[in-house]
This record gives sequence, structure tokens and C-alpha cells, in this order.
Amino acid sequence: MLAYIDESGFPHPNDETKHPVLAAVCIPKDEVRNIMLRMYNIKMDLFGRHDVELKAVNVLKPKSLTRNTNNKIFADRVINEVLNNILNLKVFAIVMEHPEELLQVEKVSFPNHYRFLLQRINGYSYMRGKKCIVSFDSQDEGNDMLISHKMKNYLFRSNEGNDCTSIVESAFFVSSRVEESIQLADLCAGIIRKYHELCVGDTPATPFSTWIAHLYSIVQSRTCLVPSPNGGQNLHGIYKIPMRLLIGK
Repeated sequence: MLAYIDESGFPHPNDETKHPVLAAVCIPKDEVRNIMLRMYNIKMDLFGRHDVELKAVNVLKPKSLTRNTNNKIFADRVINEVLNNILNLKVFAIVMEHPEELLQVEKVSFPNHYRFLLQRINGYSYMRGKKCIVSFDSQDEGNDMLISHKMKNYLFRSNEGNDCTSIVESAFFVSSRVEESIQLADLCAGIIRKYHELCVGDTPATPFSTWIAHLYSIVQSRTCLVPSPNGGQNLHGIYKIPMRLLIGK
């Protein structure tokens, strides 16, 4: 099993997003070739080249419905032909509120939204009877090293992490420019964030928000309940974390 993690927005007071999202796409390893082939064919059909990077920030825009319609077709085809048609592919995500203060987290520890996402990845891997390799979107050597250290500290130095026995005990990193699966995680994170910002509450519907709601319905259909690391409860696949847990107080 492979899990690809990416984020849309960041839980920081200076970040402009209202509902940052950390998302993971979990893929059985025997489906990786199928995903790569479908992504390759979609990019070749639309752009005549396979090295186009799929980024939610570029395709999930209102003008994708009017002027840059290839972006809408791109997103629709990836969601329908890849996300919605790969056996046993699952999406998990942690949805956050915009914090007004810095998260209270030790430098060597994962913040709670990372912990909660890893719990869900572990739960699905356990259900499948597999060990899961977790891959993050690579930023730079310093940031990647920090994530790697935090993941090891979580898995080896906490009771909760010790129970996550279905996760391979080392973080891996991939470039979003060349790795299609992390692009898929980026798209899912963007859809989930846009949905919570535009489609929840009393916000009037627009053609753009209606499109986002449709995409979200497909993403939501690809998640599931999973057991917690200690088996004491079931965890929702897409979870909106309370502010008190996000801040860490």
C-alpha cells in the first residue's frame, strides 16, 4: 500500500485559506501502473505532453468554467477516470479552521492534524492487511528531514504511534512535478478545502461552487470508516478537527 500526502493551505494565522486541508490518497501498489497510465493518457489527450503538473490551485478556479475550460476537463477526467475508477483507492483528510494563533507543538512532534491523518492511513492499511509506505510532497532537504524526524518520533516515542504497526517506519518524499499520485492528493486536498469554504453554510450557490460540490461528492464516496490504532473506535475518513485539538491546548 502507498499513501501520498499533500496539503491545501496551511494552519497559520498569516495563511489566507479559511479551511486548510491535509489529505492522503491511499493506493494499492498493484494499481500504481493503472493510475500512471490513465494520468499519462489524460495529459496526452488534453495537452499533447505528459509532463504537465496537475495543481489544484491552477485548475480549481471559476474561470475554468468559462475561459480555461481545458482545466475543468482536466480535473473532471482525473476525478472520474482515476479517482473514481481505481479499485480500493481511498481518500482521507483532516479539515481545519483558520487559526488565530500559532499551533502549540513541540519542534520534534507532529501537530495533531498529521497525527490524525496517519491514524487513518494506518487504519485502512490494517483493514487491507498491508504495510503502507507514506510519501510526502517534497519541499526541500531541511523540511523533508524535519518531517522524517517527526514521523519517527511519533511512531517510536508515543503510545499511539507504537500502535500504528501498519505504517512503514520511514517517511518517503516525492516531487509533485513528476509524481502523478501526489498530484492526485493535491487535487483532492484542494477540492475538500474549496468545498468547505464555498459549499458549507449559507453561502449562495454559484456555477463554480456547484461544480466543486459535485467533485467533492466523488471524493467523499472514496473514503471510509477505519479503526483507530488501539481499535477502540472507528474514525471518519474526512474529519473536521476541532480548534482546541488543532491548536494543541
